[in-house]
Amino acid sequence: MASIVGAYYTKIWGIDGKTFIWAYDGLRPKVSTMSDEETTTETAEETSPAKEEPAATAAVSPENSRELAQKFGLVSGEEIRHVVAPSIFAFWSMYMLGLIVFAVHMIFWWAGTFKTGEDASVLVDLIHIAADSAPTVTYTMLMLVVLWFNRMLNVGTSGKGFSFLLFLIALIPSLIELDDVLSSLGVTEKEILPSFFVYSFLMWGIGWGAFIIIFTIWTQRSYSYAITSQAVILQQDFMMSRSRRRFLYSNVQEINVRQGAIGKMMNFGSVIPMTSTGLDLQETTTGVAVGASVGPEVNEGDSAPTKTGKRLIKAFLAILMFQRTKRGVSQNPKHCFFGVHDPWGLETKISEATGEASESALLTKIADKLDQQAAQ
Repeated sequence: MASIVGAYYTKIWGIDGKTFIWAYDGLRPKVSTMSDEETTTETAEETSPAKEEPAATAAVSPENSRELAQKFGLVSGEEIRHVVAPSIFAFWSMYMLGLIVFAVHMIFWWAGTFKTGEDASVLVDLIHIAADSAPTVTYTMLMLVVLWFNRMLNVGTSGKGFSFLLFLIALIPSLIELDDVLSSLGVTEKEILPSFFVYSFLMWGIGWGAFIIIFTIWTQRSYSYAITSQAVILQQDFMMSRSRRRFLYSNVQEINVRQGAIGKMMNFGSVIPMTSTGLDLQETTTGVAVGASVGPEVNEGDSAPTKTGKRLIKAFLAILMFQRTKRGVSQNPKHCFFGVHDPWGLETKISEATGEASESALLTKIADKLDQQAAQ
């Protein structure tokens, strides 16, 4: 509650359940506010002995304040209240995909080095036979199954980027073997790929797994979010690109918190500021049209066998890339506080900042109105 200094004051009642106090010091009317409880206990507080206040939390140093102001592009008079970033568990689906790709490669590497014996189980024998007799075909089919399930789960790795990556990972061994077959049949004079370009399941498994995990860590660290005295700021600085989205508190109509089963166990989730623009509602998946648009186009001049082949390829890709489509609140890391620790606490902080901004705007209007009355 701001202090009131002046020769006299006037109370204004009945505005949003608060008491507004107007003080005039001969220069400009000053407005402050107090709740009903504060009004009734003010006298008691003034007569009670002063109590030592607890030590405040460590303030942001001036150097850090200037650095954060430059990082988030703060305007004049704007101050940083809180800075958050995605939790280490926010991109769990990307970490899991990297481990799955690594595990699939390790199965086929083990099948090429493991020798079955009489004590081996039937399951181990079946895995060994399938992975050792035709490793390239079996591996490609298994990775395509992983791709299909990944698309159907509608998780963070179900988009176009990771779908294309899995499709590439699945086809590389087949392309290498196709190069050898074409060369041995005399279709090509020599192998197109270098002789040292051999698909080792051990080395490629480590390489693909490490690539996905490192990419995930880099992506996670590219996002940063801030709550300021005037707005919430969502920012990404990734490779050569940079994006920033700024929500003024006056435009925030609702704050939506999403927390799944894993998020509830690990205490992380997404906080989505909702505005009237409708940008927070979007198609969260892309549907079967993605697969249908990837295949070759059927032209009028194509022969009947060519048309049939193209249609089969398009149908195969449509099934492979099929994904359920639904409309809901977007949890795009660029448009919300994605996967942050303690989302409910963050939602409270945003609500408090929104309330303070709304109250400050109301007090400014009252002060301007009193200025006009004093001038008259």
